[in-house]
Amino acid sequence: MSRILIANWTWYPSGGDWTYVDTLCKFYESKGHEVIPFSMHDERNFETPYSKYFVSKIDYKQLNKNKSSLNGLKAVKNSLYSYEAKNNIKKLLTENKVDLVHLNNIHHYLTPGSIIPEIKKYNIPILWTLHDYVILCPNTTFISKDKVCENCKGGKYYHCITQKCKKGSTMASIVASMESYTNKWLNPYKYVDYFLCPSHFIANKFIEFGFDEKRIVKLYNPFDVASIKMNGATINPEKKYIVYVGNILKVKGVFTLVKAVRDLNIDLYIIGDGESMQELQALTKQNTINNVYFLGKKNKQEVLAYVKKSQFVIVPSEWYENLPYSLVEALLLSKPVIGAKIGGIPELVLDNKTGYLFEPGNETDLKNKISRMLALPQEELDTMGKEANRHANNIVDFKNFEAKLTDVFKSVGCSL
Repeated sequence: MSRILIANWTWYPSGGDWTYVDTLCKFYESKGHEVIPFSMHDERNFETPYSKYFVSKIDYKQLNKNKSSLNGLKAVKNSLYSYEAKNNIKKLLTENKVDLVHLNNIHHYLTPGSIIPEIKKYNIPILWTLHDYVILCPNTTFISKDKVCENCKGGKYYHCITQKCKKGSTMASIVASMESYTNKWLNPYKYVDYFLCPSHFIANKFIEFGFDEKRIVKLYNPFDVASIKMNGATINPEKKYIVYVGNILKVKGVFTLVKAVRDLNIDLYIIGDGESMQELQALTKQNTINNVYFLGKKNKQEVLAYVKKSQFVIVPSEWYENLPYSLVEALLLSKPVIGAKIGGIPELVLDNKTGYLFEPGNETDLKNKISRMLALPQEELDTMGKEANRHANNIVDFKNFEAKLTDVFKSVGCSL
């Protein structure tokens, strides 16, 4: 049995990253290992005796609402380098034996430069699952002014400031750039034994940006398939419909999707919320788009029920999606998917097999693909759905995950 420290910015359900962390914890525990969490204090956290080592909570949303120069400066300082995180991880490792550390989302809160070198002082192997591109891009998403941008390649993070990439704000962009420059200077990444990449796309992107290919491991995230079983949630739509599930943001391609369906004889259900919701609703009203319905946020079982009864699902992203769980869940529910040909989406949506691909941001191409899929006989739609289910199960299979992770563990002198 090993004692594995898992670091993540939250220790409560906070999105796709937590879905992975929770699954990872259960996986390690099923192999007989003890999981030791390291995170940030929050009233929503699951209880753990190790919370005494957690770092103080930083609520950036609250700071934006109630701006205080003193609190703001403290938050900025801690997002660059946290002495509290350094001291707390040191105390944890001094008082507890840890055999391996598995990092997840730690930027802005636990800060790589403060904890990774400290961990390595104890000669502990470090794995890091890459959930996003924050190591490469100050804005995390490779998006600037709603478009894909790689101008910061080569460590030219000043582009984030000149283009106001972070929330359209000069100050936020300065802070984001400072964080990237700080980590470039400290270079805590050199202490990481292996970076685990949930898609071939993100793996290749890190290699393209100069990361050592020998330390990059292409390893799809496992998924608890049993978690998507229907547990009584029922819906009774009057007509056939297609569905979008996710954040309401321009980079998610949902604006392109709404425009694409305006003249089609099919209802579009949009499940989710986000900062662009009001703008998107205004767009539908101004253009008299009457076949789009905003359902707002739904709990997981309700979402699964809507997906299950839909004709198919649309994932129209216009940014480098990694491995979106909403897409995985749709495929596991035997639903064909029309997805944008960007990021890791084409690894899940196999063109003409598990769905159709279209050029991201291309309203006409998306409209044609929707029309094409709507014209399919039910038998062909069902066949595509079965292939979607088979492919998704293979992608997120625990046996495949375990086999590859076993090799990683062996190479760092541990046993899975």
